Amino acid sequence: MRVHYVLNHGGTPESKLADVEIHFEEGLLSGLKLVGCSVWRSRKGEGPTVLVPSRSYATAGGVRYYELLRPSEDGKSPEDASAKLAVRNFKQYIREEYMKIAALPEKKEKGREKERATEKEKGKTAATL
Repeated sequence: MRVHYVLNHGGTPESKLADVEIHFEEGLLSGLKLVGCSVWRSRKGEGPTVLVPSRSYATAGGVRYYELLRPSEDGKSPEDASAKLAVRNFKQYIREEYMKIAALPEKKEKGREKERATEKEKGKTAATL
């Protein structure tokens, strides 16, 4: 599988740094991509924050959210220590790869063909898991 970063060059919202797409290259999911992850500028001035898709549900105390990235093993709850570690490791990988991409100097494009490239294609960068 390959992780693609669609960089947010001056887009809206400004604090969003990139969208993250996971492209599947083999197996049953080959040719599909999973979207919904994103990298955001931290409010505390720390490194970027990685968000994964979540769903909301109502409780007596208000609205709560649960992340859709969960362990695939039967019987394990999202609160299990190994499940939390796996999610934390995934987010750390996404964060580290984004930091590598963000540190690369921007290349000046030459030629008319490159000038005609769409903004979406300019922003795509990939990392392989």
